[in-house]
Amino acid sequence: MAVTARELATVAVDRPTDGFVVLSFTVPDHRHNVLNRQVLADFAAALDEIGRGPVPRGVILRSGRPGSFFAGADMDRLGALGGLGRTEIEALCNAGKQLFSRLSASWPTAAVIDGVCLGGGLELALACDLRVATSEPHTQLGMPEVKLGLLPGWGGTVRLHRLIGPGPAVEFAAGGESVDGSLAERMGLVDACVPAAVAVETARRLFDFHAPGDFIARRRRQFAEPVGMDPAETEFLEATATAVMLGRTGGRYPAPPTILQTILAGSAVDAEAAEQIESAAFATLAATPVAASLLRVFQIGERNRRDLGVATAGDGASPPRSLATPAVVGAGIMGAGIVASHLRAGLDVTLVDVDREALARSVPSILEEAAWNRSTKRSDPERAVTLAGRLRTATGLAVLAGCDIVIESVLERTDIKQQVLVDIEQAVGPEAIVATNTSTNPITRLAEPLTNPARFCGMHFFNPVRRMMLVEVIRGPATSDATVAAVVAHAKRLGKCPVVVRDSPGFLVNRVLMPYLHEAVEMVREGVEPERIDRVSRGFGMPMGPIELYDMIGLDTAFYAGLVLSDAYGDRIEASPVIPALVKAKRLGRKTGAGFYDYAGTGPKARIVDTGTGAATVLARYPLPRRETTDRTIADRLFIPMLLEALRVLEEGIVRDGRDIDLAVIHALGFPPFRGGLLAWADSLGAVEIVRRLEPLAELGRRMEPLPQLLALASAGGSFTT
Repeated sequence: MAVTARELATVAVDRPTDGFVVLSFTVPDHRHNVLNRQVLADFAAALDEIGRGPVPRGVILRSGRPGSFFAGADMDRLGALGGLGRTEIEALCNAGKQLFSRLSASWPTAAVIDGVCLGGGLELALACDLRVATSEPHTQLGMPEVKLGLLPGWGGTVRLHRLIGPGPAVEFAAGGESVDGSLAERMGLVDACVPAAVAVETARRLFDFHAPGDFIARRRRQFAEPVGMDPAETEFLEATATAVMLGRTGGRYPAPPTILQTILAGSAVDAEAAEQIESAAFATLAATPVAASLLRVFQIGERNRRDLGVATAGDGASPPRSLATPAVVGAGIMGAGIVASHLRAGLDVTLVDVDREALARSVPSILEEAAWNRSTKRSDPERAVTLAGRLRTATGLAVLAGCDIVIESVLERTDIKQQVLVDIEQAVGPEAIVATNTSTNPITRLAEPLTNPARFCGMHFFNPVRRMMLVEVIRGPATSDATVAAVVAHAKRLGKCPVVVRDSPGFLVNRVLMPYLHEAVEMVREGVEPERIDRVSRGFGMPMGPIELYDMIGLDTAFYAGLVLSDAYGDRIEASPVIPALVKAKRLGRKTGAGFYDYAGTGPKARIVDTGTGAATVLARYPLPRRETTDRTIADRLFIPMLLEALRVLEEGIVRDGRDIDLAVIHALGFPPFRGGLLAWADSLGAVEIVRRLEPLAELGRRMEPLPQLLALASAGGSFTT
């Protein structure tokens, strides 16, 4: 029987009769355990208390909250770094290191890792002599600091490479991806991976197993001494890792190369000197604009995670209804992707399509997609077999009677969608939510034939569904708050990032995207080479340029979307004659092997072999007067119109908060996170500078006119993000 010696605010100190001490961490008022000031103070007090008592056989650190060891440092604390000086930041890093170093100064210590173990949480575990991870699916170990533009600052770069080797350590810390307990054991990151029920007992057995020898003493010496890498090995690692990092980041993110250099420098000296190198590197990164932008992106993501999607009446508001019996109607590419996302989330799901052959063709790809393993980068056949038991298919709508949410995903034709939605409404129960996956059809119009539009909304997924985080939840005039809140919660259960938007042509993402695409075509008509436009866009940080994106989307798809937006916003986004002309010439993009560019092969992986001469004949029929242009002017013409449209979206109340715009363009359009989002990028320039850059573009017409709200910000010196 364990006797609790002391119960601190976040740590319970238990002394069982077997001579071990168990520290159990539970941080109140947080979804996961986090390392905040209170935890660190309580941890120090607990170590002091252990030191005053009988010498333990071993000290075991564990979480008192299932599914969460430690999710890292408190983000509010990280957010405050921007207001600190370099010396203060280094002092904070050193204070954390000094506390953690106490774990290897006297008694043997072990961390039992069940659940998320990230950032500072993993650094805490690394400071222990032994580590036991559980084999549960929720156990994930990682160092995601690089995704915030930082590096591990509490000894992670010092201990990690001494434990698993410099090469794997660089890959792990600079990549920022998490691993499960099994892979962590194979890497040497943990000493054992066992079921959660026996994890604490396993830690005790490891202590007993290693007690007779000097294993723990040798490991402590290993963590304290220089690594002693061969110069040739160091040179090879530096060259290869640098090449990989440049390929992944384009040199725009300083954290990965800093992690590499910190690990290499720290390997050549003892741990005490390596810790100082790490603290200095952390302070340098914390002062960069990239770190500030990435931290902002994380914070608005956390805001989205907490947001219910509707205004609430305070703490007494009812929680959203849980939707446990979903169905999807339409077995096309999007419908199949939506079904797979439900299976991946652990839900039983029904797929309906009147075409029996289409239904049968979609099932293998759905299961392959649902069973995708991020760690191995391939589908898990055993997982696919298991998931097959969760998928139900049918050719008739009668199976929808017991479903509580049905997502329609048929052809993007208003008349067809309206009829299918009416049929769904008649098949489901009175409380079921009916949603439509649409990118262009107004929700208000689709709702016209429905008898209860209050339970109807849009749920716009992006292709490919597995990779694209964003879901636009579109509310029509009659959509109820209860419907919106339930659909937002459902999207989050699928691991998505839902943004609520009011019904309008193009909703949010396509409306902000269209000026970018439109301006690119106008510049091509003026004689600017398509590849130059794409190069400038990629140089800005976009994953692909606008001309490449046209070909990826499909020019026929872009044509129909353009008609919708041109009808609504034709005074500034006129329908281009180039797109229908290319469609008429059967140059539809990658899927046909020819669009603006010519391709070797067809489909998403087709390779560009010609950068525009094939389309030149079509383009020559629609010339515009040539303009002198620079690369900066090209960038201004691509991205400032996006900003102007975003300001209109805010003015019209299409979204409730500007942070939703920044989150949406990052997750749906690949807007570079290192710029913090569209509005954050505008702040980096300032309203006065944006107005100045618009002046030489005034002759292009209304699409380049500064908006009243932009002029007001310029006059007042205001910010786009506050």
